[in-house]
Amino acid sequence: MRRSSYIVALSAGLISGVIGGCYLRPSPAPGFRFSCDDVSDCQALDCSGASISPEKADTLVEGCDSVEVKADPTLGVRARQTCMSGLCEYPCDLFTSRLDCPSSEGFQFCLNGACANLCGTDDYTKYKFDSNDDFCAESQTCIPFDASGLDPAVLAPLGAGGGQSQGSFDINSLPTGAGMCGTRCDAAGAPACPAGQYCTGALCLPGCDQSTATPCDSGTKCIALAGFSSCLVACTPGDDAMGSCAVGEVCVPGLEVCQPTCIGLDAVECPETFECDQNLAICIPVGGDETTGGSSTT
Repeated sequence: MRRSSYIVALSAGLISGVIGGCYLRPSPAPGFRFSCDDVSDCQALDCSGASISPEKADTLVEGCDSVEVKADPTLGVRARQTCMSGLCEYPCDLFTSRLDCPSSEGFQFCLNGACANLCGTDDYTKYKFDSNDDFCAESQTCIPFDASGLDPAVLAPLGAGGGQSQGSFDINSLPTGAGMCGTRCDAAGAPACPAGQYCTGALCLPGCDQSTATPCDSGTKCIALAGFSSCLVACTPGDDAMGSCAVGEVCVPGLEVCQPTCIGLDAVECPETFECDQNLAICIPVGGDETTGGSSTT
């Protein structure tokens, strides 16, 4: 296992979305990645934030919410890296990145299936760098926040770049040239977008009903609802009581996918622009109608 080329970190203030216009060099930098041949070369984090081996992680409790782990955080696993395109990365989903990506390690966003960190400045020469790409691991680039890279207009509806929560970032507070370390999905040799997503240039976006989308994984199906589409766990109505859906989820009649329920003891609160449908027992977009896309349920 080797370390990637020299990486410079962003300041702790920038990482939290409140920056003072300068970059410090804490170690290890958020842009640092181990190279890998397989997952055994990578690491995991326990719930105290300590790095542990995959073998150690296999002996611990998954997650940090149990009473036992809350009493002793070293007994639980917070996150696991996997080997992606020769680098150790924390895998993630675009809509659950705040849960998937450990902000304590400098990650603020899910970029094409991997947790990403901020990078770049308006004057990289002060660090004797040739470009803002030098803030990132050797095989990655600093993809800027602009229309040709990570378009702020596209990120805003995804809840990214507004700096409204702990560990988030505010694009408007970042200097010209700032971006995210990663690999554009349209780059030569780039891995395919995650299941149910399609490449828009730099960024993979959900849209399993798009003709160029990566097919849904086995056991899931593509559901299109009020202009949105995503791969969801497939089920048979009535089977949720037998455990095919997770606790707090129901098998939605007609759609035949597992979704969090908005009715009963395990009810979730519907987000803004969504409402609880009493017949489906799930949150749906206000004024939306239901259609289904293609499926992969084998």
